[in-house]
Amino acid sequence: MLPQKMKISEKAFTSLRRLQNNTGLTVNIGARLAFFTSIERGFTWRGEDIHLTQRELDKYTWLGDHGDIVEMLLKQKYPNLEAKDYYKAWGSHVDNGALIMETTRNISDFQLGT
Repeated sequence: MLPQKMKISEKAFTSLRRLQNNTGLTVNIGARLAFFTSIERGFTWRGEDIHLTQRELDKYTWLGDHGDIVEMLLKQKYPNLEAKDYYKAWGSHVDNGALIMETTRNISDFQLGT
């Protein structure tokens, strides 16, 4: 469902670099956390266009072992999207979560699942 090569937006990249400087988490690990943070907080992508132009990496690098879970969550949240739009939805969730997390100062500040 998600393409084999994926990018994030400039806005998300900037936020995730700030997070990396604060915590040491790499951009791809930060993107995973950002996606799940956005899902957990109830963000919903409304079909807005998003420019995914930064840091092209393969799907496995972005999603790690969580690729099936990410795709399942996207299908569950957006059951009627066309295949190409799941990529935009993923990118929007990374944007949203990255903005929430960018000021985190250390890893112990994450309270995922609470």
